[in-house]
Amino acid sequence: MKRLAVMCLACMSLLAVPARTVSTGTVVANPGATVSVPVNVDDVADVGAAVFVVGYDPTIVVCLGVDAGEAVEAKSLTYLDSGSGRICAIVSGFRQRQGNVMRLRFSLRDGTQGLFSDVTLQDVQLGASDGVTDLSASNPLKVVNGMIRVQPCDAKTARLEEPFVVHAKTELRSLLLGAGDGLGASADGEGIVVSESVASQGAIPVEPPLGGWQTGSYALLTTPTQGLSFELKAATNVLFRTTNDARGVTYWADVSVEGQVEIAHEDGLLSTAALAQVRTALADDLAEHPEVTSVVVKGAAALVPVVVDLGIAPLFEVQGTQAVATYMEPTLRITEFNPETGRVRIRVTPGAGNSIRSTLTTGCIHVYGTSDLTRRMQYIPGTGFDLTPYLREETKGEANLSVSLGTHTFIKIKAETTNKHQGEIE
Repeated sequence: MKRLAVMCLACMSLLAVPARTVSTGTVVANPGATVSVPVNVDDVADVGAAVFVVGYDPTIVVCLGVDAGEAVEAKSLTYLDSGSGRICAIVSGFRQRQGNVMRLRFSLRDGTQGLFSDVTLQDVQLGASDGVTDLSASNPLKVVNGMIRVQPCDAKTARLEEPFVVHAKTELRSLLLGAGDGLGASADGEGIVVSESVASQGAIPVEPPLGGWQTGSYALLTTPTQGLSFELKAATNVLFRTTNDARGVTYWADVSVEGQVEIAHEDGLLSTAALAQVRTALADDLAEHPEVTSVVVKGAAALVPVVVDLGIAPLFEVQGTQAVATYMEPTLRITEFNPETGRVRIRVTPGAGNSIRSTLTTGCIHVYGTSDLTRRMQYIPGTGFDLTPYLREETKGEANLSVSLGTHTFIKIKAETTNKHQGEIE
């Protein structure tokens, strides 16, 4: 009897394990539009790597690519699109417990109005951080599939069976929104155009633009219907205003995101991805200075992402509510290279005011080489960051650095930190 009680308690414990939910979004757009469909997981706390096989209808949409979501590192996603309606993506490097793990970019084919393509999770495998355990075996998955619905410009659109997002720049004749429906925000001044009427139940939730909200104005909806209210997700200090034109009423939102520090390069030359990389690198500094609302990044635009990837912290100076992050050019010196083993050792010395705060994270390094030491060394094409421009002429080591052309296209390296001011890559 006692043994039976123990067994029953064990069964109850197994039954109490909640199922993980993996889902794809639902989007409405016009033919010819380019849309982004999110793939979300509600719990990846103990997941080391995941494999997703996603199906779609290639006669309705064309896959343009797969981007890493905010829950994972950009470099930790690889994918293969067969072109025949199957995408296989491998994701690792999770940096959040839950959220968007990737976004599938599709183009809607012309002439497909009134049709739809399911976006289905045909297979999901979640591997534990130990690299051995299959988490799906002990913790079942709940899969929620979405779709891409192609609506003509003169369509009378009602809500779908599942919550959906109307893509920005979509034109519809009329729109009926229900609980859970949302609008895609547009950051380029072109919102959703509705030619006749809009009906809704309560406030319309507006999804953040791809990449998140930024301080500024967004055109959300053009419609002749007065009195609509909006609820912007993950945004505060929102001021709505309207502008009358020949097509109806354009609703605008002035958005300021709570806790979102604006980061910009002094010359405006850093890409969105590079700015996100800088934001992550400055997280500790920003946490220590909650009064900072904006950061100006100084340093050569081509140099900043490389220095960040090297794990070098900039000179961080707070001036009231604004901070200045100055990235100085480091010195890289090759101290050892073995062409037989492909082992290279480089000493990294940060520029003035900078320091190595975290483990260096460079994935590979390009090298110069030659098969004839009487000739000048040539750059050997490869992948990854080309750090050689940051090796000064006197430290390139052309007198003793030699490889055979075609033997080493790139060298994988592991980073280590020796002290606060100097690091070595091997």
